Amino acid sequence: MSGASYYDIDDILSVQERVPCVLQVDLDGLGPSGSGGTSKVHRNSRQTLPFWMADRLNEEDYVNMEVSPMFSKQANRMYAASPESIQLRAITQHYYQFGLHVGDLIPEVPQVLRNMYMQRLQKIAQISQQGQNVESLDFVQSLDKSEAHMLKLCQNSQRAMAEWQQNKAYTLKKAPVLP
Repeated sequence: MSGASYYDIDDILSVQERVPCVLQVDLDGLGPSGSGGTSKVHRNSRQTLPFWMADRLNEEDYVNMEVSPMFSKQANRMYAASPESIQLRAITQHYYQFGLHVGDLIPEVPQVLRNMYMQRLQKIAQISQQGQNVESLDFVQSLDKSEAHMLKLCQNSQRAMAEWQQNKAYTLKKAPVLP
């Protein structure tokens, strides 16, 4: 996994995404227990597990972790074709952070993330120059959490630049020792 802080809540939430897995062993006590039913999960059954759990179980050869649908070859082609039209917030709020974790396992994912982020970042920079009332734009509604943070930083920079150009950013004051 990537080297995020242990206490970073966004990183914790990003690894909660569920990924498809195929069990390689029988597991007792983990299946649905109901009236007269067994609580055993059989080998070769498909399960969706949180990434943090699936990654560890994959390392121990208890499961074979499959590619998350959001990083499948078909999804990657769609991202490459039109990155600005993708509704990342609808997929997951922590798309890029989760992608960094998945990128440790799937070599082509970091390049897809980089290309998509760079193209979307250009659009974010353009939107930030439009002013403060951009929240209703469809593209802004599609931003994941890191992109929304970047938009806010760009808007703050635009505001600071305007204040500086209008000489509102800093005022010089006479030193108290001068008459």
